Amino acid sequence: MKKLIVIILTFTIILTGCSANNNVTETTQPENRQDLQNDIGDSSNTNSNIPDNINTAGSLFEKGYYDYQGTINNDITIRMSLYPLEKDIVGSYFYESQKKEIDLKGKAGGEDILLYEYDETGKNTGVFRGSMDTVDKIEGTWTSADNKKNYPFTLSLISNLPGAEYGKRYAIAALKASDQDVENFINKVQDYVMNNKKEQLSKQISYPITVKIDGKATTIQNKDDFIKHYDKIFYLDYKQVIGSASTKYMFANWQGIMFGTGSSNIWINELTATDGNQKLMITAINH
Repeated sequence: MKKLIVIILTFTIILTGCSANNNVTETTQPENRQDLQNDIGDSSNTNSNIPDNINTAGSLFEKGYYDYQGTINNDITIRMSLYPLEKDIVGSYFYESQKKEIDLKGKAGGEDILLYEYDETGKNTGVFRGSMDTVDKIEGTWTSADNKKNYPFTLSLISNLPGAEYGKRYAIAALKASDQDVENFINKVQDYVMNNKKEQLSKQISYPITVKIDGKATTIQNKDDFIKHYDKIFYLDYKQVIGSASTKYMFANWQGIMFGTGSSNIWINELTATDGNQKLMITAINH
């Protein structure tokens, strides 16, 4: 009889222990998931001053393209282009080291701007939350989509194309060519310069063209003349500027499309060819 009682008591303890273990598992797993979420971090801790619901009525952006240069985390250089489309702000940006565009869409108000970024599949990969006194400078925090990373960012306006139609940023100088046509042409010119493809580059120029050779303004009359003086026109330092220049978000006005940096640049225009068709050509080489 005593032996039977001991067996029953032992079995009861085992059952009680199993029940207790089950209860611990069921109650601690949700808490662990919550702890993990807390460890990831709440982006509102660093962006609480930037509302998700922005009143767009007071937006500082007017019709046209706004092109910025700046940094993420103080040392990662980026370029960004924004356009106010109806009540939204749309655009894209890229890292200087990669040159791959990332789509942006969001809202802007009188002081705040919120931009969600998307990869090529349409998946959200991050968000810019920023503030500004004017469109000249935007500062804030970039947060990854999973909230694991938060980095400060700063953007400074480097050019503006006021009044430009969306998707036609270069139309003022190239009415027939699409934006992609222009950027493809610039990419081709950049390749010709960096790889010393003199013959190919000579065919992209509208002659006569005035350039500087040994600091003196010199008129180049034709392709043969250009090839002859090529090495003095595209000397090493100038080639490096052209080679590192962005082929996107370029400045344009009635004079043409500028490719380059500062006073070292190449200007492109859409001209009428001998066959009557419009053709993109180099119309100025400056350094």
